Amino acid sequence: MQTIQTDIAIIGAGYAGIAAAKKLQEVNKNFIILEARDRIGGRTLSEQLECGAHIDLGAKWIGPTQHHVWSWVKETNTETYDTYDTGKNILSYKNKVSTYKGTIPKIDPLSLIDLGLAIEKINKLSKQIDITQPWSHPKAKEYDSMTLHTWMQKNMFSKKAKHLFNIGIQTVFAAEASEISLLNALFYCRSGDNMDALISIKEGAQQTILKNGTQGLLKSVVAPFQDKIYLNNAVRKIEQDENGVTVYCENLIVKVKKSILAVPPILIDRIQFSPILPQQKAQLYQRMPMGAAMKCFAIYQTPFWRKNGYSGQIVSDEFPVKVTFDVGNKDDDFGKILVFVEGNDARNFIDLSLEQRRKLVLEKLVKFFGQEAAQPLQYIDKCWTEEEWTRGCYVGLMAPNTMTQFGDKLRTNFKHIHFAGTETATRWNGYLDGAIESGYSAAEEVLKTLS
Repeated sequence: MQTIQTDIAIIGAGYAGIAAAKKLQEVNKNFIILEARDRIGGRTLSEQLECGAHIDLGAKWIGPTQHHVWSWVKETNTETYDTYDTGKNILSYKNKVSTYKGTIPKIDPLSLIDLGLAIEKINKLSKQIDITQPWSHPKAKEYDSMTLHTWMQKNMFSKKAKHLFNIGIQTVFAAEASEISLLNALFYCRSGDNMDALISIKEGAQQTILKNGTQGLLKSVVAPFQDKIYLNNAVRKIEQDENGVTVYCENLIVKVKKSILAVPPILIDRIQFSPILPQQKAQLYQRMPMGAAMKCFAIYQTPFWRKNGYSGQIVSDEFPVKVTFDVGNKDDDFGKILVFVEGNDARNFIDLSLEQRRKLVLEKLVKFFGQEAAQPLQYIDKCWTEEEWTRGCYVGLMAPNTMTQFGDKLRTNFKHIHFAGTETATRWNGYLDGAIESGYSAAEEVLKTLS
């Protein structure tokens, strides 16, 4: 088995790991990147389909305040376009279909007030959260002891408003409101500006799409240090002593002074540590399950819904099509409808065959957009819970009583091992921008210890 000796080992070649590498490359440090998959990108996956259309099966959008990603976009001259947002949106509730414009669906006045007040309350509460230490809030234990679902039941009265709010929660977190602590949710909203930004297209987290995909951007960034990436090398064991770290992989052994671990929290448990991880840090990772998300694409010859005055956006209470977007360029030859299936819906949907999933999605699209939706050029879906080296998406979430007990251990190093990943970010936690921030921070920590 080959042995490599260098200064720093970065484990994970997603956005966080690559950001750490970029920072180290800029100051001419010696490093190696170890990746379990046969590709870089982590939770990003950009593909060109048989019909010629480009899609993102993983992370997709960037928002206007995600400055780290935008810096990379400008640096690499990456082309972007805005999410199509013109025309009527569709709302389906209890088998009644209506249309609306803007972010908030057109519903009865009392439900609309209830929904608006709930979003306003969440924004107000999240604004009080210190993103560097969310557990320091005077009411942190109270907020952390309840789920977001419990808060909804206490603060909302309209069934319709609750239902629509819950669809928004599923879309933002890829999880059920009953799975997330209120404190975790407030931190997440504050980290991404506010709830409005997380659910919006214009001036929000879904505003801009990269023409060649988010994985395409990463490929451009790694070009200067491509030769330092070792694919198909899952890390099995990490040993530490006073002199440094030894990393044992599938096909090689790496001896370094420092290591940056940039993988989803749920995967850290699969690595054997010697000495073992501190108890509280280990317990934290055990309490951070990933959300459950599927992305389904229906690709058409043209975006026919546009000529009929529709934006391509659907908000529905009908399984499995709860939320959709038109993700094609306004000048695109193809029509691209993206369907999100999340939380418990995703867990149930994946049990069906591909043909069954295709049939269910297309039946709903036909119902909302007409018969032209029945025959796409191609249907493709991706379930991230089945990804061996991710085990879900978008992000590791904290159940009640996790953040206040163990949250301060999330970013702390363990001897010579430093931690990155979007889950450790303060700004845009759970997003690509947060991943970049975390990689930069980990690299800076390592550089300080080596200087």
